[in-house]
Amino acid sequence: MKIYLMRHGETDLNKKRCFYGSLDVSINQRGKEQALVLENQMRDIPIDRVYVSSLRRSQETAQLVFPIHHPIPLKNMDEKGFGLWEGLTADQIQEQFPLEWEAWLAAPFTYRPPEAEAFRDFQDRVWTETDRLVKVHPGQSLALVAHLGVLRLIYQRLVDPSALFWDIDFPQGTMTVVEKEGTDVTAYLLGKEVVDDKNNS
Repeated sequence: MKIYLMRHGETDLNKKRCFYGSLDVSINQRGKEQALVLENQMRDIPIDRVYVSSLRRSQETAQLVFPIHHPIPLKNMDEKGFGLWEGLTADQIQEQFPLEWEAWLAAPFTYRPPEAEAFRDFQDRVWTETDRLVKVHPGQSLALVAHLGVLRLIYQRLVDPSALFWDIDFPQGTMTVVEKEGTDVTAYLLGKEVVDDKNNS
């Protein structure tokens, strides 16, 4: 089994380095260029199914990367919702929610920002969907276009449970290939990094 993991193309909120998990925004021109780079790399690679999150930025990216496929949306692969922090930069959050910001920095996996999705709920839905895809597609080649936080969790689930969440990177304009043969799993990066942005999106 092979899974081609790709992060959606750049958005204007990426460029501004905002938190915007559940906000439904489009990719920008840079994001379209990143998607076309991936389309060129994937053109001759056979894919059985293409999955995306339910958010516009991943769907727009997938439509450019896989023009002959019909991507299947999975809401469980949406980015983590950040509640009242969405659309704000770290500096703006710190200014408007100083106590909450410090609490989140101290415990980002247990503290829940105002009106945000709990990290454990986010993790559970992504891991449940990941397990389902692996179970129903043995021996097949899948592609998934999703979000940085989602892809980090998938990497922990399938490749390295001990990997630190914040250290796992999926640069836009690249793909990470996960190969699974029985209990053996390997992962490697394909593509040229065309933007350096480690913000959740």
